Amino acid sequence: MTGFGGVIRVGFISLDWHLVTALVERWRLETHTFHLPHGEATITLQDVSILFCLPVDGEPVSGLVGADVTTECERLLGVVPPAIAVKGNTLKISWLGLTFQNFLADGDDITVQRYARVYILQLMGGLLFTSKTSTHVHICFLSLLENLYVAGQYSWGSASLAWLYREMCHATHLDASEIAGPLILL
Repeated sequence: MTGFGGVIRVGFISLDWHLVTALVERWRLETHTFHLPHGEATITLQDVSILFCLPVDGEPVSGLVGADVTTECERLLGVVPPAIAVKGNTLKISWLGLTFQNFLADGDDITVQRYARVYILQLMGGLLFTSKTSTHVHICFLSLLENLYVAGQYSWGSASLAWLYREMCHATHLDASEIAGPLILL
């Protein structure tokens, strides 16, 4: 219903960091392509659609960047996170996992939706829209999960590809030592 079923099926894949580094070295900011000995190559929306089964058509993904973390969590998750679980406009993924680890099979509809939002947020922070530490997820995505039926109408595939392109561009800076984003697409 939300469009994240394909991402769930991907599972854990260990990254080849030497390959990632080699690709970053060959990334060109101007064209968003890899310059390889045999020509140029890039990751496309079709790749994202096939690998993650994420929707690439639909509404643009844009959330409330200035949203208050505690207010949004209370409104959509039913709990207020402790100060230690909040960093700027992000929420600690491990706190989400610990707080929502025991789902009861007889939960009401609101509880099921809260747990679904948490699960999707963990997918976003851990795979699709990762930070350099992969420990936090931006709160702007939570408001997009308010109505889970509407969440499936967003173009999550194009948003994750744009996130990867942005992170690849940041990683090419001389002082960059880390990279984030959906690197599994590489």
